[in-house]
Amino acid sequence: SSVVAVILVPALLAAAAPPVVAQAPAQLQPSQLSLAEALRLALQQNQQLRVAAFEVAVARAQLAQSRAGGAIQGSVQGSYTRTQEGVSTTIPDSGGDVITIPPPSPNLYAARLILQYPLYSGGRIEAQIAMAEANLKGAEAKIVFTIRQAYYQLLLAQAGFDSANHSVAQAAENLRVARARVASGVSPKFDEVQADVALATARQVQVRARNGVAQAMQGLAGLLNLALDRTLAPADGFAVIVVETPLDLLIAQALATRPELAEVRARQAAAQAGIQLAESGGRLNLGLSGAFDYSNTNGFIPGTTLSSSWSVTLAATLSILDGGLTMERINEARQRLEQLKAAELSQRQAIELDVRQSYLNLQSAREELTGADALQAQAAEALRIANVRFAAGVGTSLEVLSAQASSSQAEVAKAQALFTYNVARAALVRAVGAEVN
Repeated sequence: SSVVAVILVPALLAAAAPPVVAQAPAQLQPSQLSLAEALRLALQQNQQLRVAAFEVAVARAQLAQSRAGGAIQGSVQGSYTRTQEGVSTTIPDSGGDVITIPPPSPNLYAARLILQYPLYSGGRIEAQIAMAEANLKGAEAKIVFTIRQAYYQLLLAQAGFDSANHSVAQAAENLRVARARVASGVSPKFDEVQADVALATARQVQVRARNGVAQAMQGLAGLLNLALDRTLAPADGFAVIVVETPLDLLIAQALATRPELAEVRARQAAAQAGIQLAESGGRLNLGLSGAFDYSNTNGFIPGTTLSSSWSVTLAATLSILDGGLTMERINEARQRLEQLKAAELSQRQAIELDVRQSYLNLQSAREELTGADALQAQAAEALRIANVRFAAGVGTSLEVLSAQASSSQAEVAKAQALFTYNVARAALVRAVGAEVN
């Protein structure tokens, strides 16, 4: 099972008095934001994902249109015609009688029902949806990685700011002690000057660290489509989650889940449909249609003037000479399919390389983190010894200042190692296309 260890940085190595520094201007209550909540907001509000989602919706609408075109189409036509009034016709017969033929009705009502059924509609739209969905998944994976990286960047900046605050507190305490020792004649004035310079330097680092936090916070807010002046407080710390899955299984998983391969396969399906469509140009094409006609001079009421007719048409068309156009279209479609097959092989190789490099980076980050742990422990012990020597009167303030600087650097190095490890793991998740354990 995976080993999970949540580490909050930086850890304070020794108790320190409250910092005697100017505080930053008061801000609004910060909004607690977990990594899971940040990812949820990004998937809901990121503009790039909205664009990709609209592409899927458009492709689905086009598919619905294509399927509607492949169904039976029916239409009804109705008309009313008014003609000039006619005159009656009188015809005498041989018996002396007269036959009078009344004029035709000036009103003519007609109706027609037409049914049509297309026999083939192709398969390109289905492939277009698959490509749009693959693009959406790819955009989601990129956004998730970017948000994780920005969240970890904010954690790193906050860790640097905490370390800077700790250094200022230590420097202020050192200055207080140095002044007291100089006043009592135990230490030379030089110790006080050194402590004063160390405090000024620590405050400069603190200002830069505060600016780094503000920039990281605004960067994350921008990715989440939030107000840029919103104060965000990370609710989660760095997590060291060991990946135990073997490299070969990670590669196999990536080849099965990465959306780039799904997109290439969708393009291949579209190319295959294009071949079939091109081949249909040299085959017998069939069309079926039917019609029913109705006419009456007395409206749509049955009577002696009612007449109706129906017809069914089966049309066959075969192209016998097109100058080789159909063959060239088929050749073009087949070449496109072969091109996409080559693109799939190239994409598979790129995915495998991505997984291998991400895996190596994660292993390197793990070793770097182990070294940072050892460095932090050594720096803490060195600071403890320096404080003991200084309290006993056998050490100098310079030793304490040097040990404190090394301790602060070790804290920052530990935070940087945690950042590198978490970003490397996020990169491996992106390379595989799914969560890893």
